Amino acid sequence: MVKPQRVRIMQQHKVKPLPLPPAEEIKARLKLHPQAAALREGKLHEWFTVPLENSAWSAWGRRAKLEPRGMTYASMNAVSTAPEPPETGSSTLVLSRFIKVKSDDSTQTELTRGGAPKYGSTRELEHRYQVWIDDAGNLAEEALSRQWRPQRSMRWEEMEPLPEELERATDQLMTHLISCQYFCSDVLGPYIGRTHYAFVEVKGYLAYELFDYNLHAGMLRKRILANGGGMGSQVDGYDAGVVEVCNEASQGFEGEVERDFNSMVFAMDVLFNGIVLDILRLAEGSARSRFDQAIYRQMIQDNARHVAWGCKRLRYYLDHCPNREEVVDKLHAAADLIEPGQTAKHLLNPKVLEPLAILLGGGTAKMQQGYAALREFWPQIAEQYLARLDHIGLPRHNRCLIPSEAPF
Repeated sequence: MVKPQRVRIMQQHKVKPLPLPPAEEIKARLKLHPQAAALREGKLHEWFTVPLENSAWSAWGRRAKLEPRGMTYASMNAVSTAPEPPETGSSTLVLSRFIKVKSDDSTQTELTRGGAPKYGSTRELEHRYQVWIDDAGNLAEEALSRQWRPQRSMRWEEMEPLPEELERATDQLMTHLISCQYFCSDVLGPYIGRTHYAFVEVKGYLAYELFDYNLHAGMLRKRILANGGGMGSQVDGYDAGVVEVCNEASQGFEGEVERDFNSMVFAMDVLFNGIVLDILRLAEGSARSRFDQAIYRQMIQDNARHVAWGCKRLRYYLDHCPNREEVVDKLHAAADLIEPGQTAKHLLNPKVLEPLAILLGGGTAKMQQGYAALREFWPQIAEQYLARLDHIGLPRHNRCLIPSEAPF
């Protein structure tokens, strides 16, 4: 059986360069270009000469008020002519909903044809029900304002040396978490460019989440290599079920097909990141230094926001999609695939559980105490996951395949 590709991405096709005239001829033509002539003459273009009222200028004279939290999306939306996103984004791809475009704008056709990764005539995620969440601006502001700056905020001089077996367990666990962050980054990244600019708050949030993943991975790698240890062993199988659903959702980002953004959100943000969040909580509780606790605490804050985004997205989707029954069936089918795979290959993976048991117990001699703590914690994994699904509107109490008790 061929193992599924980790994340299928768009293939790059070789492009043959077009023959060009000599450089001097190109320069001569550019000098004769009408726009170059207008610039030499000092003529101002339409952007400056049109009246400010009833023209392309959409918000002249408005002043966004500074809020206690700063200049936020809410500040701008309070004075904007388009405070709420449309149900469907415009066909002019590179402009947000805040910019007015004339109906006879000659650039529209060109932008529509060449301005974004797409099929047909618009960005693929162009409908509000596909990407929007309630309170999108505030979540984006939170993601930006809480961006971590570990090179400044972490007290590296307080990092404590650990006994070899505890350092080895810490490094193994952190190596696994690095892989999880890179996996999420690879899965999420291609969807940002496919989200319409009418939904700039969501587009911004997704970019901040992507940054979180790569920042976390870099921080963990620095910690591993700065405390006398080393990168641990690769963990295989932790993406079980998730990668299959995400690959099916993306269709390899090729062809004129409907891609399923929300199955990806369910697989990655709700279920997979929910499991990573539980592992991070165990990691914080088992950390053997304040320095390590601070790393996990920041990651918990960011990861909890990623899970909250996933829940908000799916709740809005189920409340507004035109085919709720079909969507519910599809998400249940995805859960049926992911839950047993994540249990068998991620939650029960010895390269994940063993370092946690060593750290929770305080060493290899006390691993059984660590396993007892893991067994006590285990029921929370299924309980919290099912509580999220209840909030979303996708109850699975009678069909969840994650055991409610530890199977070890």
